[in-house]
Amino acid sequence: MTEPRLTLKSRINELIPADRTIRIMSLSSLINTFGNGLFMTIEVVYFTQIVGISVAKLAIALSIAGGVSMLFSIPAGHLADRLGPRDTAAIAYVIEGIATFALLFTRSYSAFLALNILVGITGTIGQTLRMATIAKIGNPEDKIKTRAFIRSVVNLGIGLGTLCAGVALHLNTATSYQVMLAIDAVTFLIAAYIFHKLPFVAPTVNRSEPISFIALKDRSFLGATALNSVMSLHFVLQNVAIPLWIIRETNAPRWWISVVMVVNTVAVILFQMRASKGSGDLNQGAKLYMRAGFAVALSCILYAFSAGIPTVAACTLLILAMMVHVFGELIGSAGSWSIGFGLAQQEHQGQYQGVYSLSWGLGGALGPAFVTALAIGLGKSGWMILAALFATTGVLMHKLVTGNWLTSDPVIAETVEAQ
Repeated sequence: MTEPRLTLKSRINELIPADRTIRIMSLSSLINTFGNGLFMTIEVVYFTQIVGISVAKLAIALSIAGGVSMLFSIPAGHLADRLGPRDTAAIAYVIEGIATFALLFTRSYSAFLALNILVGITGTIGQTLRMATIAKIGNPEDKIKTRAFIRSVVNLGIGLGTLCAGVALHLNTATSYQVMLAIDAVTFLIAAYIFHKLPFVAPTVNRSEPISFIALKDRSFLGATALNSVMSLHFVLQNVAIPLWIIRETNAPRWWISVVMVVNTVAVILFQMRASKGSGDLNQGAKLYMRAGFAVALSCILYAFSAGIPTVAACTLLILAMMVHVFGELIGSAGSWSIGFGLAQQEHQGQYQGVYSLSWGLGGALGPAFVTALAIGLGKSGWMILAALFATTGVLMHKLVTGNWLTSDPVIAETVEAQ
């Protein structure tokens, strides 16, 4: 009887971290991303069908907001280094919540655009400062462990929010959508309150020091950021190319899109922590990143061959492709965090994480048109090009981190030697 109890206790301990800082940050992220899941699910429907904004104008507004918000990533990192990330992040969450609540009363396009820009800016600041907080606590292995656990929590939060938003989609009334928006606004305030309970992380740069853009002068780090922006396109595949591919080119039923996406979400929630073990070492992180490139490349090939085959075979191959894909996603995320944290100077972690976060922003902004042109426009040959792109990116990142490229940059060479 003792052994099962110990096993159950160990599983509970694995689900709930012992470290108070991780628990606080995770709870804040869970509440925040639950609200994000609500908002993401009903946003397009509410503002096009209820408010009356055209799909084209809504897409333009979201693109503008995304582009403007990226400009605040590096300044947010500077704030983290000079003021400490905790208080500034909490303020950003509060402002984002107020802006989200204001969307309830928005009827004009100009107000919708302005509020979305404000939401985008504060969201970018909050995300950058959250990463900076992780970067400034613990040893390399602790940073990856914390980031992995929070990513699992984020997926859980978005998934729960998406499910709850289904109620509003079912009712399809203005009131039901507005309730979801109001709940989302409140989640920002609760997340800010909880985040502010984190221990104060002292500034690592004196306020009197002149503002420097050391991360932007770091050629190797910029190279890693550029490569990561290419690898991040595989997230765009999941959101854009794969659903379109299933509908247009395969014999799988439309609802199979949900099944494929559930495989991804559940795998991230269950296995991200396990996939990240040992990746605190920079060289190990680079190795995982390279393997991820090969795994995502293989998944692209499998997606390609799901076209034109019988329904059962197509459904089976799509699930297999997603399983390979999410394996690459899991180890690639761990490798990416290891590289982003490991190549940065500790006293300027905020600034470095601000630069590194641009890789996901660029991938998200430019990726949809690019992957759609290849995967949907060129068909199987486009998928093969994507496969080659991901495999090559993984190899180049491994070479950048572990090869001779680093020796030409004294800043990074010194950082790597310190690992």
